Amino acid sequence: MKYKIPLFLAIALVLADIFYALAAHYWQRLDYGLPLLAINGLFGFYTAALHGLAEKRFQSTTKLPLPVATEVSSLQFSDQMLVRHFSDLLCLKDKDGRWLAASDDYLAGLGLEGTDYFGKTDFELAQKADCDVSALKNGAAEDKKCWERGEPTRTLRHSSSELALEETRTPVFDLAQKPFRMVITGRPASEFDKNRTRLEWLERALHGSHIAYAQIDRHFRLLDSNLAFSELTGYPPDELAGKSLALIIGDSAADDSLPSPENSFNLDQAEHGNRSVWTVECRHKQGHRFPARLETTAIRAGENEIRYFAGLTDISEQKRLENQLKLISHHDDLTGLTNRPLFFERLEQFLSTSGRYQLHAVVLYINLDRFKAVNESMGHAAGDELLKQAGKRLSEITRKSDVVARLSGDEFAVLLLNDKDRDRAIYAVSMIAKKIIRYLSEAFHIQSKEIFISVSIGIAIFPEDGTRPETLLKNADTAMKEAKQTGRNNYQFYRKEYTAATEDRLSMEMNLRRAIAKNELQLYYQPQYLAKERQLCGAEVLIRWFQPTLSGEIKMVPPNLFIPVAEESGLIVEIGKWILRTACEQSKSWQDEGIFLPRTAVNISARQFTDPDFLQIVEEALHDSGLAPEYLELEITESTLVGDVKRIELQLKRLKKMGIHIALDDFGTGYSSLSYLKNFPVDILKIDQSFVREMTHDSRDANIARAIIEMGHSLGQQIVAEGVETEDQLRYLANRECDIIQGYFFSPPLPNYKMTDLLRQQKDNIGKMEMKCLIS
Repeated sequence: MKYKIPLFLAIALVLADIFYALAAHYWQRLDYGLPLLAINGLFGFYTAALHGLAEKRFQSTTKLPLPVATEVSSLQFSDQMLVRHFSDLLCLKDKDGRWLAASDDYLAGLGLEGTDYFGKTDFELAQKADCDVSALKNGAAEDKKCWERGEPTRTLRHSSSELALEETRTPVFDLAQKPFRMVITGRPASEFDKNRTRLEWLERALHGSHIAYAQIDRHFRLLDSNLAFSELTGYPPDELAGKSLALIIGDSAADDSLPSPENSFNLDQAEHGNRSVWTVECRHKQGHRFPARLETTAIRAGENEIRYFAGLTDISEQKRLENQLKLISHHDDLTGLTNRPLFFERLEQFLSTSGRYQLHAVVLYINLDRFKAVNESMGHAAGDELLKQAGKRLSEITRKSDVVARLSGDEFAVLLLNDKDRDRAIYAVSMIAKKIIRYLSEAFHIQSKEIFISVSIGIAIFPEDGTRPETLLKNADTAMKEAKQTGRNNYQFYRKEYTAATEDRLSMEMNLRRAIAKNELQLYYQPQYLAKERQLCGAEVLIRWFQPTLSGEIKMVPPNLFIPVAEESGLIVEIGKWILRTACEQSKSWQDEGIFLPRTAVNISARQFTDPDFLQIVEEALHDSGLAPEYLELEITESTLVGDVKRIELQLKRLKKMGIHIALDDFGTGYSSLSYLKNFPVDILKIDQSFVREMTHDSRDANIARAIIEMGHSLGQQIVAEGVETEDQLRYLANRECDIIQGYFFSPPLPNYKMTDLLRQQKDNIGKMEMKCLIS
């Protein structure tokens, strides 16, 4: 009722104002200005007073009593208020580890019920009787670690009340990134047990899973594995525990090699959840291998520990299907050779490699002559068998790195990379073409019959004959057709200028046959000196070819050009026989003159050494010249010792029995094996000049040279160093007890007459100590 009276008075004033205005309108004699203004003013004043009263009443009805307002203001940001409203266990500490607030359950877990903890540290609270001293001290240590890491940490603690707590420490920093608060939260035993139950169920599920799983550490050591993992690898879990994953991962991979754990599993770089996948080759306990997919997921197991959850899957069937599909799509179904599409793909890769390394990619286009006649006379089955055998022979002739393909019908192709030197590439492919013609010209046994065919070969070389696969193959095909037109059973290069180079090689073979009779071959001598005494002690025999030209001049043909031709053609046996006989005769001639060369070393090629008449040739050379065997040294290369070990050993022992010295040349560059030194009667090891050249600059070459010297001396062998050109090299070798030196430091290879002059000059010094010795 008290609120209606002011409202009524306000309405009355408004109505009075309206009536008075109407009366003044109809009775103009009334002066309404002043009275109306008074009434309006009174109404405004009354309205303002009424509004003020209402506002005051509203504030008085919403304002809390003074004691309550004071309490809310003081606890608005209170630590205690946060503790009371937090659902989990909670403890707050300042940056110095002093307690600010803690929940009752948290205090109970530490045995601190009713304790005045405010402002005290863990160590001060640990003085209270019946408290969990160990937990308090461990808590202080964990606080320190958490501040150092600057990020939340988790620990598991069993309180004195047998309450299991999973504690999480969270460091809080202020705006200046300085330590402000340490917030510790905990979960009671009920929730921990729930998580433990869930983890136990998950562990049972993983161990019983049909998928092979394992835990591995960052060093690839197996920590745990399930039953499926054991069944897949054949190893029981207890036998795998603590073992390296290398126990089951083979030393080769199906697709990609398994990376080094130190490189791929770097703790600093690994992140939780990172996943990697490899295709590897697994080794079963019983020994057989199978392809598998290894998947690893990084899991951070602790502060400084990363583990990996690994899954292993057998993909043998997948690989089998992939290989079968690849074989069908990329290989000829009749011969098993590469088919035309894959050949073009490989050719393109070859051309890319050739262009990058400036090599020569060579394509041989091969066609079987008279194949149509075989098909027509003996049937398609015989023709197919002929194609199979021809493809097999091509694969046997060529290297594994070469590509042999059946393009179509009776047409094959061979793709190979060759040396940077163009002439060498042409010469090498000529030899291969000859070999193909020779092998495919031998009899084929088909349907109990001997079938003879021939082949026509066209050769194209990248980049001269084309830079694209299509162009190169087309030009090789054109050259093959030219070979057919010139009588078949031959090969042709795509361009005439290449044929000229081949003809030069063939003419070189012919000229070599006449070189001995025409006295174009000459012997040169590379003097050898005792390393410490610098005293002449022998010479290695070298061959030089001085060929007259059409202009009447004499040109020297480098040995690296004509020696390979001689070996390929078999002329090396005849040339070697001439060298051996001439060297023995010259050595005996010097002796007759009164100038003795203590030892003459003659190089023997593998082709000579395996010749059935080799021993007889040596005996005749010594007998006919009258040279005693102890003045002769035969140098063989390591490649000579590859083959029938018993026959080689017997041959060497017969030479030794004759009194001839045996030297192993270019040691360390070929098929080096300690069994050679153990089983074969070798007197001298020659250190190849490739190790001597950089010996004083490259520690690896120096170590190799020193190792050869020490090893040879331990076996009672002399050591000869080739290619010595500097004083530093000589000093290094002499100080390491190298016996003999040869190279340009003392003398270049000398012709016969200059070597005779040198022997005459050294006549009085041979066998005597030179006054100028090395300074140690």
